Amino acid sequence: MEHRCSVRKPFEFQLLIYKNGLPVQSSVSRNLGLGGVFIRAGGSGWRKNERLEVEFLGCGKAGMRLPAMVVHQSAHGVGLMFDGISGEQRRALRGLLFSADHDRKSPASAASVVGGSRAVA
Repeated sequence: MEHRCSVRKPFEFQLLIYKNGLPVQSSVSRNLGLGGVFIRAGGSGWRKNERLEVEFLGCGKAGMRLPAMVVHQSAHGVGLMFDGISGEQRRALRGLLFSADHDRKSPASAASVVGGSRAVA
C-alpha cells in the first residue's frame, strides 16, 4: 500500500549522505518528492528508521541539507523520508521539484559517481 502524501518525480542529482553530522557516502538520487527521496546506494547497510541527512549537490540549491529517515531498502537503493524539515527547507525543495527544468538529468551527477555510490573516507 502506498503511503506517500506527494508524488515522486524522476530526479537525478549528486547527493552526500551524512550520519551524526559527518559525510559518510556519496550517492545519486533516483526520484524525489516533497516527502522523501530514493537514492542509488547499493550495499549501504543502513537500517530501517536510521536517521541521516541528505545534501543535494550541483542542483543550484547550495547547502540544501535535509534530515531524513530510512524507510525501506532494496537491491536498487534506499528510500528516505524527510523528517522534520523547516518551512524554508520545504519551500526550497518545492522550488527544486517544480522548477521549469525539473525533468532534466544533471550530467554532472551521473558522471561523478561511477557504479551508483561510493563511500566517503
